[in-house]
Amino acid sequence: MLMYVRLSQMREGESGIVVDIQGGAGARQRLLGMGITPGVRVWVIKSSRPGPIIVAVGTSRIALGRGIADKIIVRREL
Repeated sequence: MLMYVRLSQMREGESGIVVDIQGGAGARQRLLGMGITPGVRVWVIKSSRPGPIIVAVGTSRIALGRGIADKIIVRREL
């Protein structure tokens, strides 16, 4: 069973594959510039409130605001 969720809905320790980036061209370009592209695996390092969601993409660690994380659709790996 495939589970598609927004990155902002994932919990710490979960991982998944980015399948889509919703939103305008500016948000898409910003995320693509950070290496968050469809097909890439992301791991959630920190998602507890308050503060940003911190994800690992390859060897990089990226802090994302909840608004931008809400635009990233991920296929959750179980």
